[in-house]
Amino acid sequence: MRILRLVKKILLGVIAAILGVYLVFAIGLTVLERVVRENPKVDESLVAHSTAPHTITHFDQGAASFQRRLELIAAARKSIALEFFIYDVDDASRLLTQALIKRAREGVQVRILVDFSAPVFKLKPAYARLLGEAGVKVRYYNTSAAYRLVSIQHRSHRKLLIIDEATVLTGGRNIANDYFDLSDHYNFLDSDLEVTGPIVKTVLQSFDVYWNSRLATEPALDSEPNDEAARFVVPQAADVALLERLRATGESYRQSHRAHECQDLRFVTDFPNQGEKSRNVFNAIVDELSRAKQEAVVESPYFVIKSGGYAVLEDVHKRGVRVRVLTNSLASTDASYAVAALYPRLGSLADTGLTLSAYGGAALPSQSTNLGGGTPRWGVHSKRGVIDGETTLLGTYNIDPRSANLNSELMLVCRGQKDLAAEVLASIAAREAASGKVIERGTIVQRSALLGSSPLTQRIRFLLEMPIANLFDFLL
Repeated sequence: MRILRLVKKILLGVIAAILGVYLVFAIGLTVLERVVRENPKVDESLVAHSTAPHTITHFDQGAASFQRRLELIAAARKSIALEFFIYDVDDASRLLTQALIKRAREGVQVRILVDFSAPVFKLKPAYARLLGEAGVKVRYYNTSAAYRLVSIQHRSHRKLLIIDEATVLTGGRNIANDYFDLSDHYNFLDSDLEVTGPIVKTVLQSFDVYWNSRLATEPALDSEPNDEAARFVVPQAADVALLERLRATGESYRQSHRAHECQDLRFVTDFPNQGEKSRNVFNAIVDELSRAKQEAVVESPYFVIKSGGYAVLEDVHKRGVRVRVLTNSLASTDASYAVAALYPRLGSLADTGLTLSAYGGAALPSQSTNLGGGTPRWGVHSKRGVIDGETTLLGTYNIDPRSANLNSELMLVCRGQKDLAAEVLASIAAREAASGKVIERGTIVQRSALLGSSPLTQRIRFLLEMPIANLFDFLL
């Protein structure tokens, strides 16, 4: 009996602790939204809609996208601005960093703003100091201490490379091997847009808002460079061969893909700070969906609908608009808790009439080059969509509560460009062909497709994560 009472006390203690943490987050986020806000005057200055001609190129292959980054950096004459959620210290980031150092030493202004999220932060002050000595300025976004459970939830999830105030490359890719076909264990199938034209000045203004935000801070000055950091800025013997393979991949991609002209382009960004009042991208997506007449095709690596999202999907369905969604299965995801939050909601999602496919995890020859060797898993990571075959949306926004409520995101919307839309649709369709159908126009056809070919150990973890993932879904 004593043992049973002890077990009961432990269980009640665990439940009380979980509920206590839940209340801290729920109340804390609500309060923070009301009392913390950046200067609202920046709002109007960053609203951008242009009917001037813009050149747009779509990249759905990692290695080609990386090569294009290296080319743009090499061509910079005045300034380079980078903003990323993840900036790793692996081969991809090392090659990119060395290219940035070269331009900085030749007089180009180079600035890097990287999020300070503890689970993924890698560009530590020791690296930042070496970069600073080479003329590259580094700042960190939101360095709140780990014990500040609420304020650390706000992250900048934006991803930007801006060259000479004239060209921007943005999309779902961070700076790490996984995003550029260079990992031997897991790679992302992602996508970017390169844009040249007058709207880039507004994109740069948004970077400056984040760079000058009270949430952006300088790295610690007393950090001593270590051997690992020193090696990071020095070329390695194998780099020549890798750079040549990247160059060849980039050239091949360029020959099979062409640039498009967009004369109706919109740039949308959230603003620095916590709370829905600083979030604009979700509202912009809802606005574009309200214009849909026939079909909306969406790709998101994580698909966890917040309460307002169901109302949007139901409204779209009532208007006779078909919705297709591509996301990851348990076999292809890098975040099993997102699948754990999605699985119990399949019935509710089916009620909205959509079609849902889950990627299987295999390489996709037309979009993956696997320069890292091995036999890696592959997962979709693009944040993009096409409406009525003529409006393309692409940016950093995941369809989950974190992007809607907590993270700062951005998005480009090109209307009236059917060729670009067709290219993006074909890219999504190729990924759908390597996926399993979970829901077909409102009918659940195969729940198991959401689990895919995941191993037993992963399925057990998925089951254990399900209760917590659904309780704390607003943090996913």
